[in-house]
Amino acid sequence: MLCMFIHQIPSFVPALLPRFTWSKPADRQIYLTFDDGPTPEITDFVLECLNEFKAKATFFCIGKNVVENSSIIQRIQAGGHSIGNHTMNHSNAWKMDYASFLADVEKCEDVFAQQHITSVGFRPPYGRITRKMYLEMENVILWSVLTGDYNASLTSSAILKSVLPLLKPGAVVVMHDSVKAFPHLQVILPVILRYCQEQNFDLSAL
Repeated sequence: MLCMFIHQIPSFVPALLPRFTWSKPADRQIYLTFDDGPTPEITDFVLECLNEFKAKATFFCIGKNVVENSSIIQRIQAGGHSIGNHTMNHSNAWKMDYASFLADVEKCEDVFAQQHITSVGFRPPYGRITRKMYLEMENVILWSVLTGDYNASLTSSAILKSVLPLLKPGAVVVMHDSVKAFPHLQVILPVILRYCQEQNFDLSAL
């Protein structure tokens, strides 16, 4: 069965949910973001690639991974990258009540405070949002381009063919520094970085 993966958020979605950040006005800036880390070796690979291309990025980190990998967090901070909240346990807002979900977000913030991390914002796991979240939560950062690096049914070449034309100023691009995504990530990230360099884009942290 043929399955279509949607890499670009349809324009009507940000129009319906304008309180959230989907992209940013920019001249040459593109914002690469990495969800679900930090993960030993994989986040290290990402940091090495970013350093090679003198690029900055934003890491939306799971609190329990932060606790287990504080040395990687220090590398992220030392590299001039920014960090955002991705809940304590990668919680799904559609499968729990709002109070429990918010408590998990706050647990992650507590971990950040203990490790002297200033969060740039919050990204809900899976991009799943609720009406109450939309009405009450501040500084929620989603994306305009989803690489789909976690999707084993895609090929790395197909991801690049679809994603590279979407890399425009202001784009917020999602990748994942996770075990599941790494087979694609290790292929697509260097190509994306090289493409952005050739296009004279400024890869910035949020």
